[in-house]
Amino acid sequence: MLFLLENQVSVSVWTDSPSSSSSSSSSSSAELIHAAVPPSVQLGLTVLYTVLYSLLFVFVYLQLWLILHYGHKRFSYQSVFLFLCSLWSALRTTLFSFYFKNIVQANQLQPLPFWLLYCFPVCLQFFTLCLLNLYFAQVKNMTPVAFRLPFPCNSHLCGSLPPNVFTSCD
Repeated sequence: MLFLLENQVSVSVWTDSPSSSSSSSSSSSAELIHAAVPPSVQLGLTVLYTVLYSLLFVFVYLQLWLILHYGHKRFSYQSVFLFLCSLWSALRTTLFSFYFKNIVQANQLQPLPFWLLYCFPVCLQFFTLCLLNLYFAQVKNMTPVAFRLPFPCNSHLCGSLPPNVFTSCD
């Protein structure tokens, strides 16, 4: 059983078996485990992450406004990527700002806020990675076919390939 006392954790061990009762008499007393990171370092890292995520959100938000202001395509890879980044950084900023008020409450949220703050940013990272893969696959397919050939185009090599894949082998 764990008890949180200021910056120390009290660990108590109970056993139900009678055979281990003689050896567990010394382990049944509460042992104190100190935190691995001092509170000042933890607060400093929380402030640093909150500021960095806030700056990222402001930067991406300004980029989205510039896309809107200058009339670029609203539904493009860039705008979707920036929207996903802004949503991710907003959720991370919200999560780390909760740590200023009450760490225990931030770790004991209801299921929907817990999922939004802890699980959904990981899903957003996956969506962003998939979007980048899709973009680079499309960019790779837009390059001329002759530049993608890893070998010189000889008739005996091009004869074994499907005719619609390499159109420059004629």
